[in-house]
Amino acid sequence: MWSASVVPEALRKGPYHEIAPQVTSDGYFNNYFVKSQFGDFYVEGQQLLEIRIGELNALAELDKLSSSKVFGDALVKSGKAAVMAPVHAVKKVAQTVSDPDKMVETLQAVPEGAERLFSWAYKQVKGAAHAAADLVSSDSEKESDPKDKEDESSDSDEDKSSSTLKSGKSFGLRYLGYTKRERELFRKLHVSPYTSNQTLQDEVVRVAGIETAVGFAFKFIPSVALLSQIGTFNTWYGRAEKLSLYEDPAVIREKNKAELRELGASDQLAGEFQKNSAYTPWTRRFVVASLTALGPSVEGRALFIQSACLAKNEPTSLYFVSVAEHLERVSKETPLKRVVSSLFIPAVVTKKGVLYVPLSVDYLFWTEEIASIFADFKKRVQSEEKFSGVEIHIRGKASPLARKELKALGAKVFENSWS
Repeated sequence: MWSASVVPEALRKGPYHEIAPQVTSDGYFNNYFVKSQFGDFYVEGQQLLEIRIGELNALAELDKLSSSKVFGDALVKSGKAAVMAPVHAVKKVAQTVSDPDKMVETLQAVPEGAERLFSWAYKQVKGAAHAAADLVSSDSEKESDPKDKEDESSDSDEDKSSSTLKSGKSFGLRYLGYTKRERELFRKLHVSPYTSNQTLQDEVVRVAGIETAVGFAFKFIPSVALLSQIGTFNTWYGRAEKLSLYEDPAVIREKNKAELRELGASDQLAGEFQKNSAYTPWTRRFVVASLTALGPSVEGRALFIQSACLAKNEPTSLYFVSVAEHLERVSKETPLKRVVSSLFIPAVVTKKGVLYVPLSVDYLFWTEEIASIFADFKKRVQSEEKFSGVEIHIRGKASPLARKELKALGAKVFENSWS
C-alpha cells in the first residue's frame, strides 16, 4: 500500500474531490478511493481517475442547475412540473466507507482489470491448464447474458427516463439510445454519453427531461472548463469533437465497419470487435481511428484488433485504447514498419529495426506472470518480424526489480515516457 503521493499533486484534491491517503496497486494499475460531494467511489487506473475527476466537474454544473432560481422561474413560467433536487440527493456513485481498514479491504477486492490484463499472454507461455490454476476466475469471463448485449438503435425524440439505461454486470452502459437533446447535453458537459458513471448518466437524462418540459423558456449552458491536469479527460473530449462522436451510435458503427475493412480485418474479426461489450462506441472508435491514422504503409494493423478483442472489462479495454493512441503519436515522429502481436501484446517494429513495446500501466511489478511473458518475448516476435533492439516504454513506472530484469533481457526501459 502506498500513500496518495504517487498521484500527481494536481489530481490529489480538487474543488469536488479528494483522494484517500491509501493507494493500492495490483501489479499494473493503481487503485484509488475518491471522496466527493457526489458520493465516494473506487477507480482502477490513473486514466480512469482523470476521466472521473473531469466528470465531477460536469456533475457540479448539473448540481448548480438543480438549485438555479432562473431555472425554477422558467419552470413556473412554462407551467410545467418537474422534480428538482441536488445531485447528491438523487444518487451516490458508491457507498461511503468511513473505516480505513474496511476501505483497504474493499479496495483490494475491487480491481478486476489488471488481473486479466495479460492473462492471455500468460496462458500461451505457461500452457492453458497450468495458467488457469494460477488465475482467479471472474464474472468477466463467464458467458454474458443475451439481455446484456448492446442495442445500438437510432435516435428517438421521445423522452426517456433513466430506466432506458442498463448497466452491465461488471462495467459499462448497455443502452437503447439517447435522444438528441441528451447527447447534446453530454456534449455541453464535455463528457462521454457512454460513461460507466451511473450517477452522471442518470443526471443527464433527468436534466434533459426537465429541459424538454420547459421547452424554449430555458436553455442550459454549463460553464465546464477543461482542466489542464486531467489529460485523459481532455484528450477524450477533443477526439470526440474531431471524430463527431456525439452523433447516432449507429453512424459511428458504420464508420468503424468501413475502416476495419481498410485495416485488413476480416468480417468475422470486425464483427467480434464491434460486439465486444468491454468497449463503448467511443472507445471502439478511438482504437480504429488511431490504427487508421498509422497509414496503410504500416503492416499488421488488423493484428492489433485481434489483440483488442481479448478485452473483458473497462480497465483492459482502456489499455488497448491507450496503446493505440500512443502508437498514433509515436508514428508522427518515428516511421513504423509493422504492428506485431506476439502473445497478443501489441507492439511495433520501427523502420530503423527497433522493437517498440508500449505498456500502458501505472506501476509494473516483476511477477511470475510478467517474467514468464517476457522471458522469450523477443524470440516470439522475431518469428513475425526481425529487429535489432528492444525498447519498452511504460506510461507510468516500473519497480526496481522489473527495470533490472527487463534490462537483463536486453531491453531499454523508459518510464513516464508517454507525455
